[in-house]
Amino acid sequence: MNFHKFIYTLGEKYRNPKMQKHIKALMQSDFMKREDLQKLQQKRLQTLLVHAKKYSPYYAKVLEDTEVENFSLKDITKLPILDKQTLRSELKEIENNPFNEKAFASSTSGSTGESMKFIRNLDWDGASRAVQIRGFSWYGIKPWMKNLYFWGFNASWKKLIVIRLLDFLVNRKRIFSYDDETMQKTEKFLHGANYIEGYSSAIFTMAQYFSKQGKKFDNIKMVKGTSEKIYDAYQKPVNDVFGTRLISEYGSAEAGIIAFECPEGKMHIAMENVIVEELDNKILVTNLFSFSLPIIRYDLGDYIELAKEKVCSCGREHQVINEVTGRVGTNIEGYKSSYPALYLYYVFKNISLGYGINVGYNSCQDKEGKLNINVVYEGDEEEQLRKYINEEVEKLFKQDVECHIEFISKIKHANKKTQAFVSYIGKEEQC
Repeated sequence: MNFHKFIYTLGEKYRNPKMQKHIKALMQSDFMKREDLQKLQQKRLQTLLVHAKKYSPYYAKVLEDTEVENFSLKDITKLPILDKQTLRSELKEIENNPFNEKAFASSTSGSTGESMKFIRNLDWDGASRAVQIRGFSWYGIKPWMKNLYFWGFNASWKKLIVIRLLDFLVNRKRIFSYDDETMQKTEKFLHGANYIEGYSSAIFTMAQYFSKQGKKFDNIKMVKGTSEKIYDAYQKPVNDVFGTRLISEYGSAEAGIIAFECPEGKMHIAMENVIVEELDNKILVTNLFSFSLPIIRYDLGDYIELAKEKVCSCGREHQVINEVTGRVGTNIEGYKSSYPALYLYYVFKNISLGYGINVGYNSCQDKEGKLNINVVYEGDEEEQLRKYINEEVEKLFKQDVECHIEFISKIKHANKKTQAFVSYIGKEEQC
């Protein structure tokens, strides 16, 4: 056993002792027939509903007159839809953790400008992560193999030290910028790497950089984008540079990993873990292992299209998502450089962690170097919060971006999933 495999195996057992159980189960059901997958869903749905009715005060009321022990998969449409507003406002009534085991603290990314903290039980965590491990196996990837990671930036030097140590142990290089010096170091690393994952728009921008230089890396087995929509335009530079298409993983913190793209280009739903419904093109998700926070018919806020075909050419019979909308990644343009829009997430995350101030926000840009930020805050210390925001912007954008901050009482939401950042550069419409 090599060093990184040993560290990964040890860390996996320590972090979640139920992980291996879920990985083995998903490997065994990888080519299960659709009818058998649906029978498994029904059985697990009954278990979830029994648990929710017994332990969740919210669902005790919702399911009061429902015979959950013999609940049919077809009857799921009779259950109420859980929207984001209800999940947030009724969180303490929905949430429960009766298990005598540890649970994971989790939070949403705040892609709509609002974050939510909740707990995730071991089976929920293990089942969701196992979807990723199974997906990796479709490309001959083991999670301890050398990889490049476009994710998880934090300006705190203390946390950077911890992150870099962790990345070394798990055979990973983490980057979150496109400057020449970073790209030159990344090029050397990539020649020995096996896979790449992270924000889709960031991977696309990196591929464009290397494509212009005529660089190619034929050793990369998998390039996986997440958290953002993958546009068709992303594929050519990624394929030219890495010799493979940019594949997708779809999910969210509160719903878990929902689907993973197979080598044939189809995004297979992990039917063993979740039930996905398409209602007026909107996705509703039921996570079958979400015992600590029952996620039942949850309106994730994305628009999808489910495939009608039963069997993919890869041989798997899991449902396929043809199209996902709502996860759009756009760069923030400075006077001199471009930056991932997710920098905004870290601006407000660092303020939350450093000063205990949690706010809603959204942002837009119609001129290079100028950033407009709307902040939902009704406290008495606006100027102090303004100072904190400007300090974090300066740390992350290095004086390449000026921001105009406006305090508002409520973020207005559009019909589709509202983005935390929208760019109008080059468009007639302005902020």
